[in-house]
Amino acid sequence: PMPVRGVSGMHEFVMRCDGVGKSFDGREVLAGVDITLCSGEVVGLIGSSGCGKTTLLRIMGGLEVPTAGTLRYGSRAALRTAFVFQEPRLVPWLSVLGNLLFVTGRRGERRAKEALDTVELKPFADHYPDQLSGGMSRRVGLARALVHDPEVVLMDEPFAGLDFPLRMQMIDFLNGLIAGKSMSVVFVSHDTRELVQLCDRIYVIGGSPATVCEEIRLLPRAERMKAPGYLRKVEEEMLAGMAR
Repeated sequence: PMPVRGVSGMHEFVMRCDGVGKSFDGREVLAGVDITLCSGEVVGLIGSSGCGKTTLLRIMGGLEVPTAGTLRYGSRAALRTAFVFQEPRLVPWLSVLGNLLFVTGRRGERRAKEALDTVELKPFADHYPDQLSGGMSRRVGLARALVHDPEVVLMDEPFAGLDFPLRMQMIDFLNGLIAGKSMSVVFVSHDTRELVQLCDRIYVIGGSPATVCEEIRLLPRAERMKAPGYLRKVEEEMLAGMAR
C-alpha cells in the first residue's frame, strides 16, 4: 500500500474508506466518504447527531456492509478490531473479571487479567459493576476491548455522560494507554475538547447524505499544548466545518 503522511512521519494505512456510501430502505445516509486510518494514529470523527457517524463506524468494524465504495485493509486481508460503546454494557451479575471472561471464555483468563492490569483495575477483579465508579466502569469497557489485542479500536462516544473533569482524566488515561500499545483508534465524539486532546487527525462529517466536509491535521501533542490559542483554533475549525 502507498504510505500516507501522518503527524509524525510516513505511515502505511491500516484501513481506508474509498467512496463509501450506505443506504437504508432507499434512503442514502452516507455518500462518497473517504477516510484513512494510519498505523498507530488516533482519528476523530465529529458531526451533528444522526449524521451517520455510528453507521460509518459500524462499516469500519465490519458490522455493516457499504452499499457503495470499498473498505480496504492496507496489506492485510482483515484486521482484529474491537468496539468501545457509549455505555460500558457490563453484565451486572458478573464480576469485573467475569465480564471479561464472558468474552474470552475460561481459556482466556490470563489475557483477561493482563487487560485488567493494563487499565489499572487488577485489584478490582472481584468487584461487581454496581461497586464501580463511572470512570472505572469505562475502563472495564476498555479492558474488554483490549483483551484480544486488537489492531484497531473503534470508540463510539465512550465518555458520554461523564462530567468534564472525569472525561479529561479518561482522555489522559487513554493517551497513555495508546502510547504504550501498537494500535490505531477511531474516536467518535461530539465534544471538541476531547478530540483536540486525543486525536492526530479529525474528520468533520456532515451534509445529507453525509460525507467528509473537512480533514483537520493536528500538530504533534507536545507542540499543540505549547502553541498559544492552538486548541481553540482547532475547535473553531471543527465547529465551522459542521456548520457548512
